[in-house]
Amino acid sequence: MNDLLLRIISGFILAVVVIAAVIYLPSPFFKIGVSFVSSVAVWEVSNLLRKKLPYLSPEITAFVGFISSISLLFLSSYLSVLIIFLYAFYVAHRNYNIDYLNALIFSLVYGVFFVSSIGILHQLNKYILFVLFATVWSVDILAYFVGKSIGKNKLAPKLSPKKTWEGAIGGFLGGTIIGGLTSYYLGIYDAYIPVVLTAVIGQIGDLFESFIKRQVGEKDSSHIIPGHGGILDRIDALIFGSVIFLIYYQIRFILNI
Repeated sequence: MNDLLLRIISGFILAVVVIAAVIYLPSPFFKIGVSFVSSVAVWEVSNLLRKKLPYLSPEITAFVGFISSISLLFLSSYLSVLIIFLYAFYVAHRNYNIDYLNALIFSLVYGVFFVSSIGILHQLNKYILFVLFATVWSVDILAYFVGKSIGKNKLAPKLSPKKTWEGAIGGFLGGTIIGGLTSYYLGIYDAYIPVVLTAVIGQIGDLFESFIKRQVGEKDSSHIIPGHGGILDRIDALIFGSVIFLIYYQIRFILNI
């Protein structure tokens, strides 16, 4: 089976599972699932950073990430932050190296807060997630095919040599159109601003994760998804977009508009 076919099949199966979870799981169970995904993302980041900081424990850090995500989604964001800082300080002081403090705080904030935003959106309105998915997946697909067919100008050659400006623009246009149509179809008429922002910032999220991988000489965040690499390789853009959507709707709620 060639890589593209394997990528399509595994991607389709993953999409079906995610969509079914969004539709059928009650919010508390969906949040627990998100916390599990968050812990995997934390494990991937800390496992990558272990190449530079050998005394990191990805498994323990992933468990802390799960507890921190549960705290964020069910109890208090401040409790979540406190757990992260206490654990990071404990490991850093044992190794007497501030690099461990920085690495663990980064791994946990990135893996917990960005991923957990998906659970908060589900509680807010699960159909917003379909607008988010439509936007990010359209950007990803169209950026790939446009870049492959007409891409010539490199977007960020040090981070992702295959990405081009043409692909990025094609992805942006496709994501805004398809995301906008999805929001209109679902009757979520106030989503176009986060759709446009996500079509840009989601691509930055992709480059953000690429930066981490390039720093440690890795192509994928892990190898748990056939044809795709790791969890973060699939949701790097999605979680940045999820944060954009969440910020937008929180600001609307605060300003009552």
